[in-house]
Amino acid sequence: MSRFSLFSFFLILFYGALPSQGRQQAQFDSLEQVFQNQNLSDSIRYRAIQQLTFSMIFSDGDQAKPKIKEVLKSVEKEVGKSRIYFEILQNLGIYYDVNQMTDSSLMIFSEILEESKKQGWKALEQRSNNNLGMNRLNSSDYKAAIEYFSKSLELSRIDPNAQEANYVHSISNLGLANQELELYDQAIKYHLEALEIRERLDDPNGIAISCANLGICYKLMGEENQAEKYFQKAIVNAEIAGNKVLFHRVHDNLGSLYIGQKNYEKGLLMLDIALDDADGFTPDPKMELSIVSNAAAAHLDLGQTERALEFANGGLGILTENPELVNYSLTLKNTLAKIYFRKGDFEKGNAYLEEYQELNRQVFQEENAQLLTDLQVKYDLEKKESQIAIQNAEIQEKNATLQRNYFALAALGLLILLIGVAFFFYQNRIKRKQELLVKDRELKVKEAYIQASLESQEQERRRMAQDLHDGFGQYISALRMYVSQLKSNQTKEEFKTELVSRTDAVLDEMSREISNVVYDLMPATLIRYGLISALEDLAHRINAGQKVKLHIESGNLPDRLDELVEINLFRICQEWINNVLKYAKAENITLDLSQNHGVAQLQILDDGQGFDTRVFRHSKRNGWKNISTRAELLNGKLELFTQARQQGTELLVTFPYVHRAN
Repeated sequence: MSRFSLFSFFLILFYGALPSQGRQQAQFDSLEQVFQNQNLSDSIRYRAIQQLTFSMIFSDGDQAKPKIKEVLKSVEKEVGKSRIYFEILQNLGIYYDVNQMTDSSLMIFSEILEESKKQGWKALEQRSNNNLGMNRLNSSDYKAAIEYFSKSLELSRIDPNAQEANYVHSISNLGLANQELELYDQAIKYHLEALEIRERLDDPNGIAISCANLGICYKLMGEENQAEKYFQKAIVNAEIAGNKVLFHRVHDNLGSLYIGQKNYEKGLLMLDIALDDADGFTPDPKMELSIVSNAAAAHLDLGQTERALEFANGGLGILTENPELVNYSLTLKNTLAKIYFRKGDFEKGNAYLEEYQELNRQVFQEENAQLLTDLQVKYDLEKKESQIAIQNAEIQEKNATLQRNYFALAALGLLILLIGVAFFFYQNRIKRKQELLVKDRELKVKEAYIQASLESQEQERRRMAQDLHDGFGQYISALRMYVSQLKSNQTKEEFKTELVSRTDAVLDEMSREISNVVYDLMPATLIRYGLISALEDLAHRINAGQKVKLHIESGNLPDRLDELVEINLFRICQEWINNVLKYAKAENITLDLSQNHGVAQLQILDDGQGFDTRVFRHSKRNGWKNISTRAELLNGKLELFTQARQQGTELLVTFPYVHRAN
């Protein structure tokens, strides 16, 4: 995403939060009534009209400008050029800035700043600096923008009456300015600080803005997992806040991210939501162009050429109606070139490829020319432009030659087609070879799993044999001795009564030992009553020791799961909890089982000591192998989240599960 699209994405968002469309008209009517009510104080009336005119800038732009000028005349006539006059004048500056009339807005913001300094209006001075920063950011003067945002933030932090809600926009805007300069580490620092404040203020609209910014930064840095996390959080909060512009825009960004990961199903779903106007929102031409361009590229990658062409033609229609958006059509032009090459129309394919290359050069020059500050870099750019001009001249000469030699072009096209077919078969051969290598690797992994399972079974058998030998051997020896004494005629009668009592005690101990061995083999509660009951029984046994507290939670689960699923989940829980009891020094363990939309999840959390997962995974012990094998049997995904010298560990097992009623 270029700097141009990043800035236009967030321009209106950094001046303030907007009401949702459903509440907007009612709010406008209410504010107008307050302003017209002459029985109210001037302060209340003017604050209401200030808020009304600000909202109109983003919802009714044609009427906003005359309304603001009308109100300014009324205020100047009634109370002169007071503070409220300049606060309403501030809305006129924002109107000019949003509509790209940066010189006009610069004059207004500068006038307000000077008057604020003269009169000592600290809050208005702080907002004026922030607005001037947005104006300079709009003009790509990033150094000045950062200076204004920093001054705005400084004024807020030294003002004892300043509220976090008043200066969080300056922090967020500093992040945006650094983001535009591709200083992503610094930008992320500011965005995270702004997000922390907005979460503390419980401001879903602000949270959505900060998360969307973070998602873009992480995406541009190649950290796609982080980008996905923040994009999803932005969507949730934008929906809560009723910010439909941001809701649809972030779906477009998330769709583009998924498509870049070759996850076309998710990507196209996100783009469908971004384009869907069922909620009453119609995307602006720039947003719609981005969405259809991404959708066309995705369908082309899926081999759906005609479907890709439908979306691409939609994008061309948008460009025809809005030619000023040509700088945002790189993806569209590149996709069109690929579509026509695939359809065998090399003339159109070459034409769109040349358009793409020329446009790519233009956008590159426009974005990077703003960052060139010394003569040497300017010289390099001129040299590069000269080379490009020579290349363009050569391309034009070649095109002229190709036009004069139609049959030669046809022969060249046939040759390219043959090369393409050969390349396709070559790629297919490589792909099949790679698939065989992957399958071979999978077989080796499965063999390792089986070997680990066999080793685990042998270890379990040895442990059982040891338990039976050590445990029951001593009991049997004792019983033999007592029975021998009972049989003896030399044993006194009163001592025989004592021997019978001892015999009963030994039998009780043997019964308990048998119960423990049977429980280790297969808990009766698991077979008779199911997984949850067996886990609660396990928790009762552990909690009885009063050293560690095991909590069992479950949600949206049937009374009984499939037998093999219950056994494998119970063994995973048993194995992992034993590890926690041995090594983690935890005080609390929480086990949570849930199912939602055909996916089941087992989560085990503890507050014990973390550890380096590499040491654990490379251990020669079979515990982790047993857990991995059982997760594999469930077709599940096994994840472990922990770090050395930090408290707390999470084991997460997710697997597809659809309950089959008995």
